[in-house]
Amino acid sequence: MTNRLRSSILSLTLGAGVLALAPGHALAQAGPADTRRIDRILRTGTESDDYRLRVDTSLSLAERSQIDVGGYLAFTGLFRNDATNSTRLWQPEAVLYGRANIDGAHQFFVRGRFLYRTFSDGDSFDGRGDRWTEPFADRYWYEFDSRKAMSAYHGENPEFNFNLRVGRQFIEWGSGITLSETLYAVTPTIEFTRQFKLEGLAGITPDHTADFDGSRWSFDEKTRRAYFGGRLAYTFEQGDEVYGFVLHMVDNYNDNRARPPLTPIGFVNFKYDSTYFGLGSTGSLGSDWLYQVEGIFQTGQSYSDPLRGAQRVEDISAGAARLMLTYLLRDESQSRVEGELLYATGDGDRNNATSTLSGNLPGSTDHQFNALGYANTGLAFAPALSNLGSMRLGFSTFPFKSDETFDALQLGVDAFAFIKPNRRGPIDDVSSESTFLGGELDVYANWRITSDLSLTARYGIFLPSAGISGGRNARHFVLFGVTLAF
Repeated sequence: MTNRLRSSILSLTLGAGVLALAPGHALAQAGPADTRRIDRILRTGTESDDYRLRVDTSLSLAERSQIDVGGYLAFTGLFRNDATNSTRLWQPEAVLYGRANIDGAHQFFVRGRFLYRTFSDGDSFDGRGDRWTEPFADRYWYEFDSRKAMSAYHGENPEFNFNLRVGRQFIEWGSGITLSETLYAVTPTIEFTRQFKLEGLAGITPDHTADFDGSRWSFDEKTRRAYFGGRLAYTFEQGDEVYGFVLHMVDNYNDNRARPPLTPIGFVNFKYDSTYFGLGSTGSLGSDWLYQVEGIFQTGQSYSDPLRGAQRVEDISAGAARLMLTYLLRDESQSRVEGELLYATGDGDRNNATSTLSGNLPGSTDHQFNALGYANTGLAFAPALSNLGSMRLGFSTFPFKSDETFDALQLGVDAFAFIKPNRRGPIDDVSSESTFLGGELDVYANWRITSDLSLTARYGIFLPSAGISGGRNARHFVLFGVTLAF
């Protein structure tokens, strides 16, 4: 196959968000949450796993290689305010990537990301002000696939396959609740048959990963967690998959300083080791229904709150679950209805949902679920999945399929309701002892105007209940984007 160079992609995205935060809420919680939400919007898709035809090895390496390069430019504006304070963030960004595919069996990928954050006076999340956000080379990996190698070099398509990816890569474990982060990782996958496979993971968090424990010194710069896990999956002939996994997290953070203003309290042990056991399944129920279900049990050990007595090692016993159902209307507009339930346990004797300081009471089991994962909890509220129950009902459609101009315009809406499973326990916002937290409505539009030009718009409004301290002012999130590919 001759050497091929794909055209690059240029995208310009303009976003603006408004979040209302209760007075006195720690910006340490809001900063990492905002950063990860923006990162999720900009995630790139995965490449196709289609098999290539048998390779003619008499051709040169350049002739048998496929090269794909591209990139985009982005600009994001984020605004948040309540009755007492506001934050304004402007974020220009440039991303460049390159991917090389040799014979289908060997793949190399590298992506550079150049992001600059500028704040209005006094609005910086972490007090460091305007700055470049590192790393600039944020993903790079090599992947080998033995089945594709056999197909390319020997014309065979065996049942057994061994796949190995090594490097700085994005990892989503299970449904993504337990782990959804970029890691330095080795991820081997063994397919014993087309239906039965075993996935492995050994990885560490790189610098500039925001940790869930916001009381640590440099919590958003020096996360030191290692992950080791295995996932066993079986795929039925109709496409349904059932799986089980074990993921062990080792905390290698060794700095005993607390984050200001609590630095003078002295030595603090932040160690938090946990193990996650999960069972799940994805697939279809008949021709019109899709489903995804996952249950997670978290165990391990953590250190108690040093502000309420001498620190002790305490057991962790927590859990989380996800259930999503999708109904396909099978109409010309490709309409679908989605329902999703999310649940994560909380701890009634904690004062802070995710931190060691103001965390678990000495002498008690820690029931608060914590993980470096992601779940859709709305645009405007977007709380961490910790002591949280979320119910979502969504609808999307392409209403103008018969119109040549608007046939690729998708419209959608999501409605949320939020509760605290443990009403005395904290969430990552200031809350009272109330079960109901409020509701949210998100609307969005995605319009592919031409094959090269697309637009997107999103708006979310969260209406807090009495369960959210600091008043019932609505919180808003707005985002507009345009993408041009050439």
